[in-house]
Amino acid sequence: MSASVVKVGLLGVGTVGGGVLKTIRSQQQKLSDRLGRRVEVVKALVRNAEKQRSVPIENNLITTRFEEVLASDVDIVVEVMGGVEPTYGYVRALIEKGCHIVTANKELLAKHGTELVRLANRHGVQLAYEASVAGGIPILGVLRQFLRTNDIVSVSGILNGTTNYILTRMEQEKLPYAEVLKQAQELGYAEADPASDVEGWDALYKTYILAQLVFGESLPLHAAERQGIEKLHLGQIGLARELGYRIKLLAKASKAGGGLQLSVRPTLLPLDHPLAQVQDAYNAVQVSGNIVGDLLFMGKGAGELPTASAVVEDLAYLLTQRFTPQPVWQESEPAGNREAGEKRCFCYLESKALRGTPDQVTHFLDRAGVLVEKQRIQYDWASVLRIGMIASGFAEEHKEALHRDFGIRAEVFPVL
Repeated sequence: MSASVVKVGLLGVGTVGGGVLKTIRSQQQKLSDRLGRRVEVVKALVRNAEKQRSVPIENNLITTRFEEVLASDVDIVVEVMGGVEPTYGYVRALIEKGCHIVTANKELLAKHGTELVRLANRHGVQLAYEASVAGGIPILGVLRQFLRTNDIVSVSGILNGTTNYILTRMEQEKLPYAEVLKQAQELGYAEADPASDVEGWDALYKTYILAQLVFGESLPLHAAERQGIEKLHLGQIGLARELGYRIKLLAKASKAGGGLQLSVRPTLLPLDHPLAQVQDAYNAVQVSGNIVGDLLFMGKGAGELPTASAVVEDLAYLLTQRFTPQPVWQESEPAGNREAGEKRCFCYLESKALRGTPDQVTHFLDRAGVLVEKQRIQYDWASVLRIGMIASGFAEEHKEALHRDFGIRAEVFPVL
């Protein structure tokens, strides 16, 4: 590494890559003062060299061939191209060459992080990934500080801005899911293919990374609980609100009784809960420590500059630190079987061809041992029944019996 210049390579010059370029250029003097060296982007890998970009970049810096990046004299490579292939192969090759890596790629880390951390340690290079979780919120750095004195019991939060925006608009404007999703796509919050966001994958990747940092291990992705928001509708959101709750896509990693739990699920939060106040495309992370108690961090979770800020902070940080190996990432299988029923849950019951009466339904649940804390019933002129209840003891067998005997479809959501 030159004594006067830090040479940076970029993999990807899309939204985030463009933001990284802008941030390095606009903060060049501050970076130079802090590091004692200039930071210069000397090579950028793109898919289409002719594409018009929001940030100007010299033609001689652009290449469509990864081999040119690998053969260049870059010191650090910032990976913001996303995806797993061919990204995984590129990052492996760069680590083996001895390049430090800064990445915002949560999918890559969740699927290959165990290998990449070991590889980086073996080759004596830094693998930095602050931007992979919660965008501009420096949550990973904060957690590293906490781990020096606190035992962290759980980390939970709203880790996907797209789904939070959709749920906010559905509740406030009483618009159906499909219509709000279209709005989110037009505003650039959601991709043309929104599956990773709305099906909960994006939030799960981030939760996996948080668990590795906090607990030194995570569950394999296939062993985590994952449910997205694509099937949520206004009936559920409205009844939850009447009961004093708000539905959020809540990500959670916790360790109790020796067992690690990882989940991303639509969850009911009391209206006065801090996470219930997080609206639109914002992210928030709540940390529970044995000494400090509960702390909440909130900010913009995505977008060009928040994510670019985290990337450049990572870049500057690793340039000021002597290399030390990272704790090895590990995966463990879940301990024991998941419970068949929810201890305390929101039960949403709906029927368009009810066999029986609402009273008979509630009487059945009472006799079956379902303890109802509170409920709201809607039964309109078209004989459409909707019941929302906060209950405990509701199990799969009750769901099956309601469908068989009353023609009712039941859905169950956790309650915080």
